[in-house]
Amino acid sequence: MCKKLTAIGHNWKGILKQTVPFLGLIVLVILFGLTTKGRFLTIRNLTNIVSQAAITMVAAIGCSFVMAHNNLDFSLGGACALCAVAGIVIGGFTSYALMLPICIITGMLCGLATAVLHIKARIPAFMAGLCIMFLGRGVAQGTYQTFPMSLPKEFKVLQNVWFYLGVVVFVFVVAYILFEYTKIGKYNKLIGSNPACAALSGVKVNKYKTIAFLISGCTVGIAAFMTIIRGGGVGVSTGSSLETNVLLALTLGGLPLTGGSGTKVRSAILGGMTLFILNNGLQLWGMDPSLIYIVKGIVFLGVVYISIERGSGRVMT
Repeated sequence: MCKKLTAIGHNWKGILKQTVPFLGLIVLVILFGLTTKGRFLTIRNLTNIVSQAAITMVAAIGCSFVMAHNNLDFSLGGACALCAVAGIVIGGFTSYALMLPICIITGMLCGLATAVLHIKARIPAFMAGLCIMFLGRGVAQGTYQTFPMSLPKEFKVLQNVWFYLGVVVFVFVVAYILFEYTKIGKYNKLIGSNPACAALSGVKVNKYKTIAFLISGCTVGIAAFMTIIRGGGVGVSTGSSLETNVLLALTLGGLPLTGGSGTKVRSAILGGMTLFILNNGLQLWGMDPSLIYIVKGIVFLGVVYISIERGSGRVMT
């Protein structure tokens, strides 16, 4: 009898943890909808939130593959800046029609470099990512003063919410298929759950880790292109805090920090929207920027405290 009650308790606890990201998002929408005198629910404000969150969500979708095998990719911000600079500079010398492919190729090269440093040089992935981040940021900042970084006029037509929303939907659908219906997602989740078991099962661990970093690099390249469009070019703040926003978004979306079978791509969407809705709502309240960071930190801590599974260090979805 006690065992049955314990099992029921664990089931309800698991259900609660799975619904926390959804409930959090719904609560924030209702809260800000009722307390901002209608300003939060205006079409203009909602489209602004989507436009802001889109870049983080796209980068977070790719990063989900890396986190699935229990690694963190801290190269995102610097890699984004490097991709943006490469896209707009090389595009200027060749054709701006190549800007997106150049951004994607540069991002994948950054992902490959991180994978090589992690796998071949046996450097922890987060340290390898930091190296790429600083390298990318340094190269990007050294280039700002040399070449024009303004968005070409023909691309300004893309500065609308439908472009950002369309990119997010496309990237999510492709990533979902790869994550749920191919070996790429299944094997990376298996590696995150138990790398030794994965290796003994015949999984080529290093191969699928590398693929995960390449996918993350690809989405960073897409995010860099979106950053160029949204910002009207490239500047000092391009890619700034992207890695932090991605980590916050994935955690708020319920993605396990230690990867494994509980990893879901939807965490990027849920967490990204939650993060930017929270930030937008607090601004509409007129809260001081310094206090906004404090509130975001408290909310982040609260979500982790509720969702973490003690004993294994997992954040459950």
